[in-house]
Amino acid sequence: MNTTFSKSYLFLALLLILVIASVPAYSETLSAGEDHTCILKSNGEAYCWGDNSVGQLGNGSTESSMIPVAVSGDLRLKSISAGWDHTCGVTDDNDAYCWGRGRYGRLGNGSSENSMIPTAVSGGLSFESVNSGLAHTCGISTDGDAFCWGRNEDGILGNNSIESSAVPVPVSGGLTFGSINAGSATTCGITTNGDAYCWGASDFGSLLGQGENDRAGKIAPGLVAGEFNFEPDSIGVGLDHVCAINTADKAVCWGRGRYGKLGIGSGDGLGVIENLMTPREVKGNISFTLITTGIFQTCGIATDGKAYCWGRNGSGQLGDGTTTMRVEPAAVSANLDFKEITIGNDHACGISSNDEVYCWGDGNAGKLGTRSSDNKLIPTKVVLD
Repeated sequence: MNTTFSKSYLFLALLLILVIASVPAYSETLSAGEDHTCILKSNGEAYCWGDNSVGQLGNGSTESSMIPVAVSGDLRLKSISAGWDHTCGVTDDNDAYCWGRGRYGRLGNGSSENSMIPTAVSGGLSFESVNSGLAHTCGISTDGDAFCWGRNEDGILGNNSIESSAVPVPVSGGLTFGSINAGSATTCGITTNGDAYCWGASDFGSLLGQGENDRAGKIAPGLVAGEFNFEPDSIGVGLDHVCAINTADKAVCWGRGRYGKLGIGSGDGLGVIENLMTPREVKGNISFTLITTGIFQTCGIATDGKAYCWGRNGSGQLGDGTTTMRVEPAAVSANLDFKEITIGNDHACGISSNDEVYCWGDGNAGKLGTRSSDNKLIPTKVVLD
């Protein structure tokens, strides 16, 4: 045996292990806003497409694009979130950046000006993730603390105030969060021990899930009622509904029931779709691994990889080949297994098990990435190159 060769080989093997261990682990992730979509590729590069009227694509222009364009700044991101018309992401160094519309300070950089390129969020905080809503943004620090910034009508920032902030402010309560979702007028999060909290607008009590028939909102986190315990990384907040996955892998929803977006059916069979002030399990006895909410619709991925959607479907955003509203989960068409799914205003996108990207629904501004503004009633492949 050649001892010199063996030692050299061993040294190279150990060096390779160290190099691999030092490379940040990225997962390909999608996020849909009102009229734009973004993807984070496996190497941390971010690409966006669709409406760019306020710079939400982050490529230094305000020209919309039907094809993916690279986000400026040579950033390597580990998470990305497309809001209504702004976008935020977190680098592998745990720094948060935002771009797009700046009104109400939703970019978190101390200003209300728009930005066509990523700008660093103020405060020197280390973030694990961020989530972009309608006019505010929230993030979870590496310590599990929640911070929010932007518009604070109805107390949506959760800091016991209704004053907007252009820099991150801590969410009250001293809770440690596993996930947080910034909706349109309400924010919800799940703690690391599986409790769900919501704050902001109430919508007569239904949106906060706290069983109170009260129009007044909450300016600090309030515990969601019921006996459910939730998976820490699974909650979505729409315009006026919330959905999450409990520890039994079942989807539960609460809030306003119009368009059937709670997935609980039509009540007494007479077409009445009720509102819920506390969580209720979605019909169909489907086990889910992921849940996501849009303005008036909900989608999830089942444990077998199949995608289901329910709610409003006027533009085909449920992906079942029709424009028919669904009050219970309906299977997304096409023989595809998904590992990621996201919903915007009236479109949805997903990543298949073989890493191909598909979008469907309203095609305005080219947000489906199909090089067309046509609507698509079934998943249609996005050309990323």
